[in-house]
Amino acid sequence: MRLFKKFRTNSYHPLGVRGTLNLTAPRNYSEMSDKQIRYVARLQRSGQPEETIWTKCLIRFTGIKPLMQVGNTYFFVKKKWKGFFSLTIEEVAYFSKKMDFVTKHYSGIRPVQKILTYRACDELLRDTIFSQYLEAENYYQAYLFTQDELHLGKLIATLYQTGKKYDNTFTEKRGRFFTQLTSELKKLITIMWMMGVKEYFSHQWPDLFERTESGIDDEEPTAPDMYAIIQNQVRLLTEGDITKRDQVLKSNTWDALEEMNAKVREAKEMKKMQTPNP
Repeated sequence: MRLFKKFRTNSYHPLGVRGTLNLTAPRNYSEMSDKQIRYVARLQRSGQPEETIWTKCLIRFTGIKPLMQVGNTYFFVKKKWKGFFSLTIEEVAYFSKKMDFVTKHYSGIRPVQKILTYRACDELLRDTIFSQYLEAENYYQAYLFTQDELHLGKLIATLYQTGKKYDNTFTEKRGRFFTQLTSELKKLITIMWMMGVKEYFSHQWPDLFERTESGIDDEEPTAPDMYAIIQNQVRLLTEGDITKRDQVLKSNTWDALEEMNAKVREAKEMKKMQTPNP
């Protein structure tokens, strides 16, 4: 937990708080409870502006409650504290901004552990095989660019299984099943989970998941060619030997990503060495 504010109040009202008051809240999703994650998801589903979501999370997670506004000042009460304390509009905005991660950085988020009778894989896909990761990425990208709920259902079907061994035999059928029976809140949390996984991966394997910026804010994003991307990644690991394809697809996701990251890094270093200095 992070200290948001530690200050000594100077209230002249007989009920005002005097002394040191600490306001604390989670620093990231890894410090949030499942209940807090669901709260954020509900706020996002309601379509409220980001700044409003940050402020509501600040109030909810620090355990404070607004009483009234007088001019430029808000008065609050806090759980387990007698009396009230005040924050200026500028202070509320400052502290609310510290909660911006709830709509911007999803790394560390925990998935809903169980949807219907199916259980989620590891929150960072450490217990998945490479083909499972590739299929999850494919359905995730398909949903983002088409907003077709069936793709989201297939994503859930890929990430939620009944046994330890990955089985994609009935992904299509189970995808329709999840699309119809999964609550909208759990669907959103699944998307937030995948966003967090991809954010974590970009830091864990920066050469493989190198971020590119076009510099053009109004540029319309284009759907990636997932077939080509998947084939290139598999080819990178098999080194063109098709007899190794099944072995690669059944390998652990983290092992596969680690190896690909090393190969990409080596290729970059080789290219740099071969490029003449200006």
